[in-house]
Amino acid sequence: MNRPFLLLCALAIAVPAVSQEHHHHLMAAPPPAASRTYTIPDVPMLTATGQQVHFYTDLVKGRVVVMNFIFTSCTTICPTMGATFARVQRLLGTRNVAMISVSIDPTVDTPERLAVWSKRLGAKPGWTLVTGAKTDVDRLLKSLGLFNADPAAHSPVVLVGDEKMGRWERIDGLAAPSSIVAVIDRMSGEEKGK
Repeated sequence: MNRPFLLLCALAIAVPAVSQEHHHHLMAAPPPAASRTYTIPDVPMLTATGQQVHFYTDLVKGRVVVMNFIFTSCTTICPTMGATFARVQRLLGTRNVAMISVSIDPTVDTPERLAVWSKRLGAKPGWTLVTGAKTDVDRLLKSLGLFNADPAAHSPVVLVGDEKMGRWERIDGLAAPSSIVAVIDRMSGEEKGK
């Protein structure tokens, strides 16, 4: 057999199969260099109000989303990230953006603890705080490349995504609220002041 044919065969085997549901992302124009794609699992979660939701279908699917990752007993970066998210929510005003805070310490963070934490920050409707079974939360964090066995060692990260377009950007969780809103506006295509 000739070498080009063998090379083509090897490449065909090495290229991973793409699921049908994500095929449309391949047909779109290439995303900006900073963009990423994720396959987000539809794990069951509990909100701060105790409502059971499925993470992907109920909170993310078809939406522009901004997420951070916190835990309520954190005394270092999490209070700052929470205060930043509260300011982001005020700056967003009536823009149609889903805000989600995921507890990375679900064995401690009950819905009740999340409710107290969110009330202290002045969270309004549209900002959903979630916890769940450790295995489900770990699976979600792994899918986003954010799993850390020690919650105290986690990095401050904010994910901004347009799920419909399959575009996500990872930014510093300690960035200024206005910088986070600028990424959200760019991602959603909305103009400031709308």
